Amino acid sequence: MRILLLLAAVAAVSQAQTDCSRGACYPPSNDLLLGRAHQLRASSTCGLTGSEVYCTPYQQRRMKCCPCDSRNPNGQLAHTVQDVLSTAGPDRWWQSKKEVNAVTLQLDLNNLFQLDRLTLNFKGPRPSALIIERTLDNGRTWEPALYIAADCQKAFPGVPTSTPLTMDQTYCYTLPPTGNPYQDQMIQFSPLRQYAYVPVPNSQKIEDVTGLTGLRVRLAELGDVPRLPGRALSRFYALKEMRVMGSCMCHGHANRCLPEAYNNAQSNSIQVNPQCDCQHNTAGVNCERCADLYNDLPWRPAEESNTHTCKRCECNNHAQRCHFDEEVYKASGSRSGGVCEGCMHHTTGPKCDQCAPGYQPNPRSRMDRPDACIRCSCSAEGTVNEGRCDDSSGSCQCKVNVEGPRCDRCKRGYYGLSASNPLGCSKCSCSPDGSLSGVCDPVTGQCPCRSHFHGLTCEVCAKGYWKPFQSGRCEPCNCDPTRSLSDTCDQQTGQCQCRPGFGGQKCTECPDNTYGDPLIGCRPCLCDAEGTLPEVCDKQTGACLCRQGVTGPRCDSCNRGHCDSFPACETCPSCYFTLDAQRQNLSLALERLSPSFPSRPGNGGLGNFGPRILTLEANLNLIRNSISLPPSTARQIDDALSQLDKLRDQVDKVNDDLSPLKRTPGLDSELDKLQGLLDSLRVQYNAKKDAMTNSINPNNAGAFSAIKNAYDESTDAAKKVKASGKTVKESADVREETKDLQNRVQPANTKDLDKLNQNMASKPNLTPVAKQVCGSVRSEPCTPLQCEGGDLCPPEGTPPCEKGEKCVGALPLSKRANADAQDVKNRLDKLTGKITDAAEKLQKTQETTNQVRQSSEKLSNKMKKTRDELEDDLKETRDVVKELKDFLSDPSSNLAHIQEVSDWILKAKLPLNLATLKRKLEDLKNLAANLPDSKAVLNEAEPQLDAARKLLQKAQDTRDTALGVKADVDGLLAGFGAVEGSLSDLEDRLQDSMDLMDTLNDNLTKAKDQLSPAEKTLDDVSTLMKPMKPQLDELKDLLQSGGQQAQEAQDNADKAEDEAADANEDLLSLQKQLDRLKDKAATSGSGGEAGPVGDRLAKLRQDAGALANTTENMMKSLEGKADSLRSLQGEILQKSSKLEGLDAKLKDLLAKLRKKAHDLTVCQG
Repeated sequence: MRILLLLAAVAAVSQAQTDCSRGACYPPSNDLLLGRAHQLRASSTCGLTGSEVYCTPYQQRRMKCCPCDSRNPNGQLAHTVQDVLSTAGPDRWWQSKKEVNAVTLQLDLNNLFQLDRLTLNFKGPRPSALIIERTLDNGRTWEPALYIAADCQKAFPGVPTSTPLTMDQTYCYTLPPTGNPYQDQMIQFSPLRQYAYVPVPNSQKIEDVTGLTGLRVRLAELGDVPRLPGRALSRFYALKEMRVMGSCMCHGHANRCLPEAYNNAQSNSIQVNPQCDCQHNTAGVNCERCADLYNDLPWRPAEESNTHTCKRCECNNHAQRCHFDEEVYKASGSRSGGVCEGCMHHTTGPKCDQCAPGYQPNPRSRMDRPDACIRCSCSAEGTVNEGRCDDSSGSCQCKVNVEGPRCDRCKRGYYGLSASNPLGCSKCSCSPDGSLSGVCDPVTGQCPCRSHFHGLTCEVCAKGYWKPFQSGRCEPCNCDPTRSLSDTCDQQTGQCQCRPGFGGQKCTECPDNTYGDPLIGCRPCLCDAEGTLPEVCDKQTGACLCRQGVTGPRCDSCNRGHCDSFPACETCPSCYFTLDAQRQNLSLALERLSPSFPSRPGNGGLGNFGPRILTLEANLNLIRNSISLPPSTARQIDDALSQLDKLRDQVDKVNDDLSPLKRTPGLDSELDKLQGLLDSLRVQYNAKKDAMTNSINPNNAGAFSAIKNAYDESTDAAKKVKASGKTVKESADVREETKDLQNRVQPANTKDLDKLNQNMASKPNLTPVAKQVCGSVRSEPCTPLQCEGGDLCPPEGTPPCEKGEKCVGALPLSKRANADAQDVKNRLDKLTGKITDAAEKLQKTQETTNQVRQSSEKLSNKMKKTRDELEDDLKETRDVVKELKDFLSDPSSNLAHIQEVSDWILKAKLPLNLATLKRKLEDLKNLAANLPDSKAVLNEAEPQLDAARKLLQKAQDTRDTALGVKADVDGLLAGFGAVEGSLSDLEDRLQDSMDLMDTLNDNLTKAKDQLSPAEKTLDDVSTLMKPMKPQLDELKDLLQSGGQQAQEAQDNADKAEDEAADANEDLLSLQKQLDRLKDKAATSGSGGEAGPVGDRLAKLRQDAGALANTTENMMKSLEGKADSLRSLQGEILQKSSKLEGLDAKLKDLLAKLRKKAHDLTVCQG
């Protein structure tokens, strides 16, 4: 009973591990070695190069020696490493060479697997120490999983011997002692059992310690062998069987491994393949990643109570794959991290929720439909959002310097539309002087230039012209044609390129540093070049032109106020000007004090001459420096000053001699003359001073400025008049020539005009032109002077030419084109509606396809579940039948209990008869055979949907092309034929697309309708099979109780046998006593005791006879029961054979269901 409870618990755990809907699920384990014998190798094998003899104990203190010869792996004496497989057969094992102390067994799996248990059955002496290792990188690195030794401290010092309490620890397991070293020994290793006391979930343990791509067993120390007299026993390693129980590593996302029969020829014997049957929207060989469109959350291994199912990315049905982005995931608050890839249908964005550049949202659709975005006509270069349209209005958002409905042209005054320019266009930089306006060409940026200007912005003068500084005009160079090299000059200075011997701006003067007439001969300037201006000297006179701060005839000395030596002549420091001002002030003070000095005694008025002379000198200097005097007056002042100097010298001489002065005769009269001259000069000075003061009065500043401006303008006008004199003269000459020409030509022109008037009465005939222009039907000629007999062109209201008729004349053709354009517009509007309808139908087809896919997935899951249930039921049924057979064939079974079981079977009624079950199974078989190949349907639907999408896209593109042609008024007539054909072809394509989608919808509907009966039949089979489960359970319980009763009956039989033996002994003893009694009775004769003894004997004889009769009746009854039980056993065996036939049919049906489920699973993937 405890074993049954343990099995029930294991079954419950197994059921939980295989149910992927509640949490982590794992495939069942099997031997990873099976089918991979060629991937197992040993570092040492006996007999590979020749026969070797091995001696082992035999019976009591004896030995036997046997050869090992592995040169023929299939020979009886061979012991290769492939002999450790469970399928190798009896009496097969692997054996190493003798006395090789370190031997390695290595299994290369080449894929990631999950290890559940390793079993090693050793033959002969068990190793004293070994290490089990695993690799996760196909053998590049190895890590120990478990140390095993008879003495861990000796074999592996430093390795703990206690059970690990953390996942990063390992330990050494101590082998139990063994009495006979040559007795077969088993060593088992389970990674999960090793970490049983670590407080982490089982799923984490599986992730951390059970994964491996290779397994290695290092046999580190040979086992001890006993010593026998004579020849020594051989020491070696021998392994009878090795089992590596595991499954494909699926990280908790699959409950079975898929077969890979198509990968290699040896896969028929492989029990565990690496490919997982991934659930939870995962993908990959080991379910190590999320499926292409399910990366909205990070991939994680499944846990006991959490499947960590991969979440589908929200791509609005516009993408087939996405990837996980950690930054996006963090930004969303750890809710969504999927970024869609390869957005289709002209969408873009992380979730394909925006229209791509050049497309706008379709107002008649939704974002999750294929026609969510339609082409917009916005220019990508001229819009702020790379050609996108406004979501609400559909209008284009132009850049700052761009305009137009499509944002495809620059604003007035701007040019060069470019996508790289954030403003769209650059501002025209036309020169205000050289350009006619500030508007340039919108494409090239070329400004309209005035005459004599050229360049992109009209800022450069033409050849032969130059632009003076701060001038708005280009002036002609006017280079002397004979003295210059060409008629061009410098654009900034106007300097012509002069021939040798000539100079000046226009090459009409002497070269630099010379003066004179170049035709006569130029003379060098006699000036110091360091003190002159660049011109050096005057070109006419040769006078040196000194630079600032320099003076002198040769410009070779410094001027007053410049203290440094020539040629530097730097300005004196400020202290110089301060001292000079003080000196002048002192001089003025002395001059004012001079009149107050007393005259010498006896000299009379002689002392007054000095002040008077100084006053006269000061007044004269003031007059000379203040006003501009005529040459005659200036000479008088200079003479007066000269005389004053002479007088001062005389006064100084007199003062120096200190002798009494004598009045010079006539001196007073001379002074009086000078005083009179001074007075007259003072009068003139005051008058000019007053005039100047009045002219610069602040109140008259405006008038003075106006007068000055008027003077300047009049001067300029006079210059212009003077300059235009030549032009006026040339104009007068031209006028005279024109009059002469008119007098010569006019009479002939008048005669030609008269002749022309006469000709126009008869020609030209305007009728042919009218036919070409307005489609005139007139046949009579019509001239400009004579046009009678009706209108030249058809009157207003004349009906236009019909479609299909020949249309003559530009005007009728234009009207016809306008009507055709309107017809095209109407057809385009209708076509837009059809395109939208087709898009909706395409969306509906896509939804139907998704429904069929979901139904197929649902049916596949249900078929898988039904298959698993049927497999479990069949297994349980087979077990019950086997138990029933064992119970009936067991000679120790209680006959009464056999009768009870037989009666229950005869009374039991199955919930359905065999015919009904066969019929249901046949229906299910037919449905499975007639089920639509959903893989083929969906595979066929996918290209048809793609074709429909392409046709729809072509329709939209053709419509856009038609709209573009319609907008192109100039090319309308030339391209109308192509548009007409495109529209017809577009309508045909659109109709084909809609027919294709109708056919696809019909196919999908049929598939959907056929899936429903299959699902119902599966439900019916499950319903029919469910009532059998309780009866099987009841029969199993009855058999279990029968087994218990059989055991009890066996015990009772053994007990009865013992009692019978005891009774037999008692009977023999009783027989002896009876014989003695008989002897005594015979010898005693007819004594007094004969009566009672005889009565007792008679009673004993009677009881013995009754016992014999009872025994005989019981034997007869048992014989009848045996016949009945044999008949019942035959009936049970017959029904068991029927069940076996039903089992075979169920197996066949399960195989077909499994194939159909596999097809559906592949289709869903």
